Amino acid sequence: MTNPRQKAKTATRRTHPRKRRVGLFRFLTLICMIFAATAAFGASPRALLMALQGIDAPQPPHMLEDSLILSVKPSRPTRFVGARFESEGWRKLHRFQLNDNGVFVLDYTVPEGVREIRYRIVIDGLWMPDPSDPSVDVDDQGNTLSVFILEAEPHRPIVNPRIESDGSVTFTFTGAPGRRVTIVGDFNNWDPFMESMQESDTGVYRITVRLPAGRHWYYFFTDGRRVLDPYNPEGGIDPDGLRVSSFSLPS
Repeated sequence: MTNPRQKAKTATRRTHPRKRRVGLFRFLTLICMIFAATAAFGASPRALLMALQGIDAPQPPHMLEDSLILSVKPSRPTRFVGARFESEGWRKLHRFQLNDNGVFVLDYTVPEGVREIRYRIVIDGLWMPDPSDPSVDVDDQGNTLSVFILEAEPHRPIVNPRIESDGSVTFTFTGAPGRRVTIVGDFNNWDPFMESMQESDTGVYRITVRLPAGRHWYYFFTDGRRVLDPYNPEGGIDPDGLRVSSFSLPS
């Protein structure tokens, strides 16, 4: 006759492998999620940071993916270097960062559809064209501007959501071409038919909206089903208790 205590030990031993298998599955799932997030978000910023840190002398402006790389190394001690761009109506002042080689560097995300970039830089309060850019022009007011012309639309890594220079937010969805895709979130009262996304390229859908600062929740809706944002690892729960994607918009 089997001792009840021995039966309990046997049952415990039988359940341990299942628990280990479940734990291993969850661990591998977490690793895959981290790897996917790194692949979607980590590669481009890493390459950009390495490129900026590797500049040891002023270079002519050039593109790295969808960013224009500017570099300045003044001949005298300098406290501040900045730039303004015509594509932003000259409103925003972009500050250069000083890298480890003593070169002031700036990466400027080129707005979609812009092929000619006209800009000026300021060094300690003195406005001038970019000394590293041989291409210049003169505007109607007699100001000398630097000019950089893109040969083609740059490759744009998908970053969701993308916060534009004017504070608006762009969402991107990739899927089958010719479909209706909408974005659903707290910012449109969770209406699955209000915000239609436009197919800008084959199978690539985008929408740009203005949102208040703070935490937001959303998902994509297509072919009658909800789709979480595969390019955004952040998530949350909607009012119905279902998983959604999430992000925080700074003020």
